[in-house]
Amino acid sequence: MNKIETTLHRLGICPTYTGYCEMRLAIQLTLEDPARLTALVRCIYTPVGQATGKRWTAVERSLRTVVRRAWEANPAYMVEIAGRPLARKPGTGEFLAMMWGYLSEGEDDIV
Repeated sequence: MNKIETTLHRLGICPTYTGYCEMRLAIQLTLEDPARLTALVRCIYTPVGQATGKRWTAVERSLRTVVRRAWEANPAYMVEIAGRPLARKPGTGEFLAMMWGYLSEGEDDIV
């Protein structure tokens, strides 16, 4: 299991969970180019949708579902990933930025 998959698993997101594949791909795209975080629809949702055969709106919904599940399943680990206290569930873009910061920290071989 690579670091992305391990982190998602610790957040309560298993491969059988709806949105797992989309989130894994979204995180990979973010790690490849963090500038994609400035245009989520064009640079993340649309390419993930093309790779999975879904519309970008379905991808967005799936990613929101994954973030909600992670927040409910392991909020303490989400705080660890964020590196700061979280007063509320992060949005999808914020979650991807947190994952980018956490996974890219000192790692050369993440994916």
